[in-house]
Amino acid sequence: MGEGLGTALLVLEPLGRKALVTPFVERLCVPAAVAEFYPQCEDLRKHLQSAANAGAGAAMAWTEVGRGWNRVPKLTTAIRDADAWRLEGTKTLVRWGDQAAAFLVTAQSDGNPALFLVSADLEGVETKSYPSGDGRTITDIIFRNVELPINSRMDDGYAQKVIEYALDVGAALSLAEAVGLMDGALEMTVKYLKTREQFGTALSKMQALQHRLVEMYASTECAWSLVHEAVCLLREDVPPGDRASAVSRAKAYVGRLGRILGQEALQMHGAIGMTDEYPLGRYLQRLTAIELDYGGSDWHLERLSQEMQDTGQ
Repeated sequence: MGEGLGTALLVLEPLGRKALVTPFVERLCVPAAVAEFYPQCEDLRKHLQSAANAGAGAAMAWTEVGRGWNRVPKLTTAIRDADAWRLEGTKTLVRWGDQAAAFLVTAQSDGNPALFLVSADLEGVETKSYPSGDGRTITDIIFRNVELPINSRMDDGYAQKVIEYALDVGAALSLAEAVGLMDGALEMTVKYLKTREQFGTALSKMQALQHRLVEMYASTECAWSLVHEAVCLLREDVPPGDRASAVSRAKAYVGRLGRILGQEALQMHGAIGMTDEYPLGRYLQRLTAIELDYGGSDWHLERLSQEMQDTGQ
């Protein structure tokens, strides 16, 4: 609709409210962020069109074994070989990688970060997928001397700023889903406490539980404000430092508080909340997983602290 990536929160918040597990962020929003910088890349545009029509699309492959949430590629390398590239290395924890027709791969090339569009069916691309705890699939990818066409490299020597932008888009928009999950878990808990009785009265009338519900409500409202601020800065023309600070501020708060809210909801439900048949478990699973998407809360808190030191705030 041409409204910019930030408005995707209007889709993700209701998806979270119903705890629907979809690849919307991974296969549409993050690749679209990359496409903002490379509108001339027809292959990427085709993958976006495919994803928009419920097709395979592309997924970003950026995490490396033993390097945590470091966004600078190091263990995956691309070497120029005449009229082709040779790609070597391993990527891990690629969300929905088993369904992707291509990967947006970060790699080192001539000592600098680079970004390649790699078809999943190329010779030398090996994948191993397994289910995650929140209903998604996770894929590890090994690139063994993969020969890539010369035009598979999308960047013009400034890939790191694109990588940072795309991953910040993923972090901020996944938090929009987390806010929906928080709101849904709170609503479910309020309804349950109104119907469940103990000592001859509804649990919702007990003051201690009312206080805990108020804390959950306040956390949800604060989370929404922080996420709204972050997604409004998901534009190419926003200074990278301003965007990074807003995204990390939201991530450090919402990631941790969302998981805690889910745990509170589970505690107030008691044993029924832990059963497979009751939907609350899905909310807690997703909130726990989202805290670790695109960098954990601790990583973002450290990035925010560093950004504040660098700017003298």
